Amino acid sequence: MSTKTTMLAATALGLLGAWAFPAAAQDASSVEEIVVTGIRASQQQSIDIKRNAVGVVDSIASEDLGKLPDQNVAESLQRIAGVTIERNRGEGRYVSVRGFGPKFNAVTVNGRTLATDNNGREFSFDVLPSEIISGADVYKSPQANVNGASIGATIDVRTLRPLEQRQAFSAAGSISGQWAELRDKYNPEVSGVVSWRNEDRTFGAALSASYMDQKVRNDEFTIGAGHVRRSSTDSYYNAGGVAGARIGPGVAPFTSVSMPSNLSPFFFERDKKMLGLNGVVQYKPVESLTATVDVLYAKADFKEQQTGLAYDFAGGTLVEQVVQGGEAVYQRYQGGFVDQIIQYDHRDVTTNQIGLNLKWQATQDLTLTFDASTSKAERRGKEDNDFTTIRRKNVNTWFDRRGGDPMYSYGFTSPNYANAATNPQGVTAHYYIWGGGSDVDDEINEFALDADWKPAGAVSISAGLAAQNRKKTINAVEMPFGEQCAYCDSNQLLPTSLFQSTDRNFFSGKYGDSIIHDWLYYDPRALIQQVKEYATRDNKAFNPGVASPSASSVVDEKVLVGYVMADIKTELGSMPLAVNVGVRIEDTDYTSSGASRTVLSARPNGAGQNIITVSPVVPVSFEGKYTDILPSLNARLNVTDDLILRFAASRVMTRPTLSDLSPRQTIQTNPGNETIRRGNPDLQPFRASQIEGGVEWYLDTMSLLSFAAFYKNIDSFVTLVTTPQKVDQVTFQVTVPGNGKGAVVKGFELGYRQVFNKLPAPFDGLGVQTSFTYAESDANYTNTVANVSYGLEGLSKYSYSLVGFYEKGPIQARVAYTWRDKFLQVASGRNGEPEYFDSYGQLDVGASYNINEHFTVFVDGLNLTDEEEFIYSVTPNRTKEFRTTGRRVAAGVRVRF
Repeated sequence: MSTKTTMLAATALGLLGAWAFPAAAQDASSVEEIVVTGIRASQQQSIDIKRNAVGVVDSIASEDLGKLPDQNVAESLQRIAGVTIERNRGEGRYVSVRGFGPKFNAVTVNGRTLATDNNGREFSFDVLPSEIISGADVYKSPQANVNGASIGATIDVRTLRPLEQRQAFSAAGSISGQWAELRDKYNPEVSGVVSWRNEDRTFGAALSASYMDQKVRNDEFTIGAGHVRRSSTDSYYNAGGVAGARIGPGVAPFTSVSMPSNLSPFFFERDKKMLGLNGVVQYKPVESLTATVDVLYAKADFKEQQTGLAYDFAGGTLVEQVVQGGEAVYQRYQGGFVDQIIQYDHRDVTTNQIGLNLKWQATQDLTLTFDASTSKAERRGKEDNDFTTIRRKNVNTWFDRRGGDPMYSYGFTSPNYANAATNPQGVTAHYYIWGGGSDVDDEINEFALDADWKPAGAVSISAGLAAQNRKKTINAVEMPFGEQCAYCDSNQLLPTSLFQSTDRNFFSGKYGDSIIHDWLYYDPRALIQQVKEYATRDNKAFNPGVASPSASSVVDEKVLVGYVMADIKTELGSMPLAVNVGVRIEDTDYTSSGASRTVLSARPNGAGQNIITVSPVVPVSFEGKYTDILPSLNARLNVTDDLILRFAASRVMTRPTLSDLSPRQTIQTNPGNETIRRGNPDLQPFRASQIEGGVEWYLDTMSLLSFAAFYKNIDSFVTLVTTPQKVDQVTFQVTVPGNGKGAVVKGFELGYRQVFNKLPAPFDGLGVQTSFTYAESDANYTNTVANVSYGLEGLSKYSYSLVGFYEKGPIQARVAYTWRDKFLQVASGRNGEPEYFDSYGQLDVGASYNINEHFTVFVDGLNLTDEEEFIYSVTPNRTKEFRTTGRRVAAGVRVRF
């Protein structure tokens, strides 16, 4: 459910965060101290952090997380200039900064690296409840003492610190329900936070917790195996040993025509249960020593089911075809087949982190800090995944995309029965994967020792040593190739009692009779049990998936770090100048181990599948080592009390994502989608030099107008290389990451936020927060499969965010619209072709009313304009995925004491 809306904790955390930056009071002799709370408090806290930093830092405060209509931290971060997010079926999951995607950004919690259940380094924010954090800082320009190697940015998530809170005791809670339009379900969410410290500020504790039970649905139309180029002379159209037997006399000969390999409309349903806990204990036995223990725990259980059709054109006779510009825009087949699929995936993710921080004021000038942490992420469910397929034979199929819409027109009929899509007659057994996928373990241990020497003069020195050990283990399961196809294209009829209509009304009836809106539903476990009985009867092998060494791997990475940094405070003329200059040295040593196998033979079976023979697996292991020297300079010039100029220059690097370093490989064998993907343990890091300059005008304590321009020169880059490899009768597209040429990324960002408190009442409650980012790159890599060029993954040329809010007395309201331009999502996707996520904008709103100082009622709305997500392959007329996620509305109550 919309984590954004229930942020009970967030309300309290917003207040607590604001207490750390109290509003300036008038003369204490005449007026009490004024404490700013609510939306304005979050504005002030974020602005104060940016204003006081020497480097380029943007922040969100707890009130932003709790009051914006956002589902998670990622969706709140997108309000910052230069930050965009990548949505995963309606929910923000990954963050991009200044055009650099998630694998280029480091995510830390209280300065410590957080493990992730992804195969690579990129962090999924959908497993981190925003209620359990108090804010986040985005370091766009590095400084030597900040943990996190990244070309994009370091995003540091902050949790509550009880000894820093204004009040000795505070507590808050929230309960809400969210209605998801397409699923037509109400999703509950509860959360709470409590913070306590003694009056002497020597001992304190805080606990945040949240729980959600979310059920959502998306309707999706995909070209499951992508677009392929075919010619009428291809063996693909042969049957019974006769060349061209599957092409009717009315179809003219054609060469290298692009066409969808199949069409796959389906219902995607996700059940997500998430529990988040964060505990903090602080103890100050003497004035000079503070000990802090942090414990973070997040458990997210995802159960996902896809129920769909698969129009696979590997069967039947092509009797009609219309080609325009080398693209098949209309085709009709007779006597073919249609598969119906249910895919069940289970992703059970546990993420935790435990940290100890000791801060000792050794002398008046010297502070020593020791920090140790361990973080682990586990993803389970590989043996609880199924892919089941049933088949309808002797049906007539067609598609038509001449209308230019992302949704192609499609349909199929049977000469033997009416309402073919929902009729349980004539359904036969086909293709099954009984268990499959991978479990992931990511474990990180970090240690750091920092010394800060701050004498009375203008120069202070910081130095430190750190060590990190990260081990990413992937254990995969798969069924042997032969057993997957134990009943491929069989004539084994399945009992009609297994099936019923979905009654889900695909795309809510849009597109009328030009598409099919419902098809069959079945219990995949019951179907597997039925097929298992057939296999026993027929003496065929049909067993659950087994361990797959070639799809498994272990990457063990060790990093040693040393840095020294100077902070200089001086004047340029009469203008205060603060300079931060330092150098960070990172030495990386890694091993990558797994197993390898090769495809020995591959040939079509004439029934929509390839018969594959693979070699035995052979263990493989690799080692690598590299050292990076990373200088950095940040400067802040206070031209006036309200006008600041900034400059930054640095050398930066991002290590290759762990999935690219892994030797593991995946083999896809479906006709039209024969691919082999594997990693490359010999990869070098991404390295770049960057500069930026900016100007900031602080209109008042809660208002800011800012501009920054940036330039990043990347001199080494990891790019995907896809080459064709023919094995026997089948050509595979083999994709391997490689060390490619560099690129330049440049652009600028604008930010404006203001509280209009000088307007006459009641308009003095109005405020605005906006940002705009422009980023471009000269990256021009070549995709040899599609014969097109592509740029950087995750780079949107334009993006902006518009937030208007009102806060007056008991009323708070927000309207937020965020838009980003199209971007390259995958450089080498299905069939090795680049895939793009089309431009997307979303409107969210939220409103609340304070019944009294303790109780607040609220309502939030997500995606009110019902925007659709569109992913295409190479060009916009070639749909890859087109989905609707529907609207979501939440309402609830917050309590605070």
